[in-house]
Amino acid sequence: MSFTYNPSFLWLPLIGAIIGLIVTIFGGGGGFFYVPILTLLFHVPTQLAAATSLAATIPTVIVGSIEHYRKGNVNLRVGIIFGVAGLVGAFVGAYISNLVSSAFLQKLFGAYAIALTIPMVLTSRNRLKNLGSEAKASQPFTSSRVILCVFFGIISGIMAGLFGTSGTASIVAGLYILGFPVTVVVGTSVLVVFFNAISGFVGHLIVGQFNLMLLLLLGSGSVIGGFLGLRILAKINVQALEKVYGILFILLVISFGIIMLLK
Repeated sequence: MSFTYNPSFLWLPLIGAIIGLIVTIFGGGGGFFYVPILTLLFHVPTQLAAATSLAATIPTVIVGSIEHYRKGNVNLRVGIIFGVAGLVGAFVGAYISNLVSSAFLQKLFGAYAIALTIPMVLTSRNRLKNLGSEAKASQPFTSSRVILCVFFGIISGIMAGLFGTSGTASIVAGLYILGFPVTVVVGTSVLVVFFNAISGFVGHLIVGQFNLMLLLLLGSGSVIGGFLGLRILAKINVQALEKVYGILFILLVISFGIIMLLK
């Protein structure tokens, strides 16, 4: 898939750095920001934006996963279940993306983003009510919780392959619903995004959706931002982060969803 070079692409390293910093602090991989920015501001076809987003996400989440694991912010068992389930979904999503038009995929992305905020709103409300009592990083591992992990893992993988978002919103929603504290939500989501980004990107490569120049420009900045984000995260008060995290994430997702749907 080809497109016309634009001198404004030179802004991509700075944009990548800003997004890399933000997502390292708040979790995920950046796809929910990369794709709308590439399509709306730089007029990159949605499928190519999705592939670029997934590729640019990989170095950031590798660094983030290692650092979060060292800090004890990763529930490894839950992360692996999410990730393995997401592998299947990511290949399916990448295949489907090759069957639809860029314009339709953009509007579908917007509808998906808005719809996903419903469980996020309900879960965030409950967490704010119970902010005084800390959720446990290690939750009972029942069969129903395993089913939830697999379900949200598959959904996040499909969204990663289809939209290039790395499935962050689905992962975060699932981890919140499972009742993990915000630091574990952030750390574990970064690990799951690594699985989704790898499988989704390979899926897009198979169907010929990739551009090396876009990856180098965006990815170089995202790595720098990721390192800065980890330094900032170590100094942030966890309870203060808990209060603003859910609300900020929901507002950002709704905003991008509306723009993509109406564009």
